[in-house]
Amino acid sequence: MATCKSSNWVRESYVRNDLIESGLGVCRGLVILSGLFFAATDTWASPAPEAVAGCRAEALAPKNHRTSLPDRVTLIPPSNGTYIGLYSIGTIAEDQRRFVEKSGHRPAIVYTFHDWVSDDDWASSSPHFRTFTDPLESSRVSPLQLAEQVRKEGSVLAVAWAIQCCDWESHLFWYGFRKPTVTVDRLLQGEYDSYITSVARQIKSYGHPIMLTLFSEFNYQGMMGFGKRGGERLDEVAHVCRLYGDPTWPDGPERIKDAFVYVIDRFRKEDVRNVTWFMYAGSHYMNPRHEDYSQWLHPQYFYPGDDYIDWVGQSAYFIDPRAIPKLRQQELATSVTEALAPGYVAWGAVTERPLFLPEFGVLGDKTHSRARVLEEVFRDVLPQFPRVQAITLADFKIAEDYYEVPRLGTFEDETGAWKRAVRENPHYLKQVTIKGGE
Repeated sequence: MATCKSSNWVRESYVRNDLIESGLGVCRGLVILSGLFFAATDTWASPAPEAVAGCRAEALAPKNHRTSLPDRVTLIPPSNGTYIGLYSIGTIAEDQRRFVEKSGHRPAIVYTFHDWVSDDDWASSSPHFRTFTDPLESSRVSPLQLAEQVRKEGSVLAVAWAIQCCDWESHLFWYGFRKPTVTVDRLLQGEYDSYITSVARQIKSYGHPIMLTLFSEFNYQGMMGFGKRGGERLDEVAHVCRLYGDPTWPDGPERIKDAFVYVIDRFRKEDVRNVTWFMYAGSHYMNPRHEDYSQWLHPQYFYPGDDYIDWVGQSAYFIDPRAIPKLRQQELATSVTEALAPGYVAWGAVTERPLFLPEFGVLGDKTHSRARVLEEVFRDVLPQFPRVQAITLADFKIAEDYYEVPRLGTFEDETGAWKRAVRENPHYLKQVTIKGGE
C-alpha cells in the first residue's frame, strides 16, 4: 500500500501565468517559471557532492530493446477527455458500491494493491509469494476474480503488483535490523523467475485486459535502492552511480528501470498480450520545494521506454488552500498544482505517453466540506493538463481512517459538486476503450 513516506501516500509548485485565480492555482496557460524545477533544496534526498562524481546530468531517451507483441489487448487513452475511476484497498466491493451511490456512475478503472508478499512475510526468510489466484489483502476475492467483476460492469482493473522496498513505519527498518527478503537485486538475478512465470500464465489464461505496475510510487523505491545490494538511501550512499550497471547512471533508478524490463520480457516470453503496463511516482514528484526532491530521481533515469510502458503518471494528494485542514501530513498540504505540475512537466520531457494518476485525493480533517476544491479542480484545473487521461479517486475506509482522505460525500454538498464537475461533465469518461476489442 502506498501512502506518504511514512506509509507511502505522499507528497506541486507550478507553472502559472501572470493571472492566478484563487489559492487553487487555477492557471490560464501552463507557463514554466524559469529555474523552478531545477534548483534543488536541502532535503534528505540530496547526496553529498562527491557521491555524484561521474554521474551524467542528462540521460538519452531509452532505445527500444525489442518490438512489442502484436495484437495486444490494452487500455488506450481516450481521443478526448479523462477516464475517472476508484482507488481502494481492502474493502473494495463495499467501497465500489458506495462510490457508485455517491458519484452516480460506475468507475472506468478500479485501482488496488496486491503486493508480491504480505506485510507479515515482508522480512520472512520463507515468504509466501502471492499469485493472482490468492486473495487480495483483507478480501475474499483474488485479483482475477475482481478483474472479472469489474469487467462485467464495463471497467478495467489496475493492480500494483508491488515489490515493497521498505517498512516505512518500523524503527527496526530505519536502524537496519529489519530488512526485506524479496528485493529487486534478487529479482534481477533470476531468483523469482518461476513466480513471475506463474503469474504471467494466470493473467494470460484470464484473457481480458488488466493494468499492472511493479512498484507503488517508484521514486521512493528507487530512492532506497542504492549501494552494492540496492538497500541504501540516496542521501547516505558513498557513490550514486558506480555500484550497479552503467557507472554514469544513478543506481536506484537504474535498478527500477531494469526490473520493469526484466519482468515485462518474461511476460512477453509467455506471450501475454492482455496487460497494459504503467508506472507512477509519488505526489509532488520533481517539486524542488518538496522534502524528497532530487535531480537523480528524474523520470529520465527510471523510464525503460515506450516499448515497455503504456501509461506513466504519479500520485496527487492536496488540500483546499483556502480552508487549510489540521493534518499530520503537512508535506502534502499544498494546492493541486503543486502536487501535480512539476511531475507533469518532467514526464513531458521524457515521453508523450498518457498520464494516469492512480492515487488522487483531497485531504481534509472532516471539519469542512471539500465541495469547492473538488468542483474547481475537476472543472477548471485538470483539463489544463491534457496528458492526464486517467484518474482514480482515493475513496476507501483505510484512507479515511488512517490517511486523512475523507470519503466522497462526507458532506452532502460534495456529491453535488461531483455531479456538476464530473458526472455531468463529458470530459470525464465512465467507460474504457480497449485496443484489440473485448
